[in-house]
Amino acid sequence: MTSQIRFFSDAPESLNPAPSAPRTVNAYAAFDAKAEVKPWQYQSRPLGPEDVEIKISHCGICGSDLHTMEGGWGPAAYPCVVGHEIVGEVTLAGANVKTLQVGDRVAVGAQVYACLNKNPEKPCKDCVDGEDAVCNHAVYTYASTYADGSPSYGGYADYVRVDNNYAFKLPDNIL
Repeated sequence: MTSQIRFFSDAPESLNPAPSAPRTVNAYAAFDAKAEVKPWQYQSRPLGPEDVEIKISHCGICGSDLHTMEGGWGPAAYPCVVGHEIVGEVTLAGANVKTLQVGDRVAVGAQVYACLNKNPEKPCKDCVDGEDAVCNHAVYTYASTYADGSPSYGGYADYVRVDNNYAFKLPDNIL
């Protein structure tokens, strides 16, 4: 028998003032290499036209999360919100999102962005070759940085915003 740990209340959320505006996210973050997580709030990045916002219902706990928080792959950027095995429901979708809609249940893995060769003036060989995981513009679910300088934060939180190409719709028969 498994038990669930509830990190956040099921109380009604405050209204997001505008769909593309940053949102206050409740998270659990490590603040140093001791890897002890504590409650923390941050402002999400604005929702981009290719992004979806996901209300997280589940997030796996992985050895790589602990390894990252402890600085095992090099110095971590603190505060560090880990969690790259995310399940939740789409609550907002950017204007250019065609394959997902509000209410869809989705999963997110270790990557949340790559250029996908969308800039014809600067072709990306990795993305053209289907190797977006090694794209020079790739952003990983946590401990990574977007082109605008904003950090990526993972699934030990109540919400996450990711490029829709990295949110995968779950079949109804999967919890």
